[in-house]
Amino acid sequence: MPIGSRDPVALICLSEGFPGQAWIDDQIDASVNHLAGHWQGPWNHGLVQDLKLMRIGCAYPPTAFGGDALKWRKMADGQILSSFQPNRLGPSIDTQGVVNEQATGYERFVYDLWRGGQAELADCGYPLPSGIAARIAKMPVFLAEATQPDGDLAQIGDTYVEQPFLQPAPAVPARLPLAAVYNAGYIFGRSAWGPGGTFYSLRFGPGRQVHGHDDHMGLTYYSRGRNLIVNAGHTGYEVSPYRDYIRSPEAASTFISPGARFHAAAATSLVSDEISPDSQFYEFSDRAFGGPRSRSVYVHQGPDFVLVLDQGSSQEYYQQLWHLDPELVVTSVTAASATATAPAVAATATSRAIPATTLRIARIALPGQVIPAGSTTVVEGQTSPYQGWVSRQPLQRVPAPVVIMSSTGAGMSLSTTILTLIAATAPGTPVSATAVATATPGLYSVRVRIGAATVTVPMSVP
Repeated sequence: MPIGSRDPVALICLSEGFPGQAWIDDQIDASVNHLAGHWQGPWNHGLVQDLKLMRIGCAYPPTAFGGDALKWRKMADGQILSSFQPNRLGPSIDTQGVVNEQATGYERFVYDLWRGGQAELADCGYPLPSGIAARIAKMPVFLAEATQPDGDLAQIGDTYVEQPFLQPAPAVPARLPLAAVYNAGYIFGRSAWGPGGTFYSLRFGPGRQVHGHDDHMGLTYYSRGRNLIVNAGHTGYEVSPYRDYIRSPEAASTFISPGARFHAAAATSLVSDEISPDSQFYEFSDRAFGGPRSRSVYVHQGPDFVLVLDQGSSQEYYQQLWHLDPELVVTSVTAASATATAPAVAATATSRAIPATTLRIARIALPGQVIPAGSTTVVEGQTSPYQGWVSRQPLQRVPAPVVIMSSTGAGMSLSTTILTLIAATAPGTPVSATAVATATPGLYSVRVRIGAATVTVPMSVP
């Protein structure tokens, strides 16, 4: 067996089980030195490697193997400390407690490694510096913020549908903010803590790396006890066109330019954010498709709705993609809207009742805009190319509707503007929205009616 394929821990266990076997004992030093000399870097693979190296080094007297046992301890400690410094992937955990792997599931995985790893390092005489320990201590708060009202993590990056903690949940502050912005590229918001209310996530930040997906500007939305707007998810690490699809912009509820070259390394900026108890506003921009692309998102609570303003230029064709949860069924489509429904779910001994829901996704015409027939379509379970799928567990592929709102670039700049309302209500609730020009050029008043409530939102279109 090649030395790189040998597990030093297995060799050590064999040497303990069959003492005095030189053909086993003689391989330990070389195998561990190979592990020590091939660090996989400042992410979870490197951390697993370092914790293993520290355990081995501390299992022997420091003078064992000609002093290599001490060398292994020091090397593991040095690599762990270096992973928290600036590097090509960013620090393994930043000052807000966020890992550099761009996936909520790997935040959980790394945190569970550290829950035991911190004590192991301290017991071996290598306690973490207080600044690093403070970063790890913030990880449970991130996981709490990233958890939907149903108790599952928001499915972002290479993440299955899973609970935020493998072990008993640690204590987190009693009062966490209802909206949290993380510089690593995550926004999480909700109307209230607990099983009721709404929840949303948004993505921005550095280009894709490690376990991330090309999901910048992507929105997920949870309301009325269920997932509504989702990502296509994660199905595992198969090398296949489906895996390529799952990681692509086409698998996120975002704004794309079909046919244009996509730049996975492009960063997306959070241009501005305004957070209040009843509403939140975020504006993003990038050049991931070559030309300027921007998205502004306004989230309102009580009544609950979302307004999304997408703008692009320099491209001939644009699409808003809205991936719906597989439980939703699209019941009607017009040029400017799609309506989907989901039935009520009765309570059980282990779950709450979920009310019937109608989801409306409606494009709002700005004054002077004409939305052509056929601008809104729905795709489900398509395989060439892949579109309209959701994966929540390994090797799982579930057909699910994707609402596609299309637009062509206009004028010399090949620009477009798409304003969309997302609202989830009880069946039969009236929903409407209109945009009215004001006396100030580029400034509009968007009036949203949900049932008996009317909300007016000022909106600027550059």
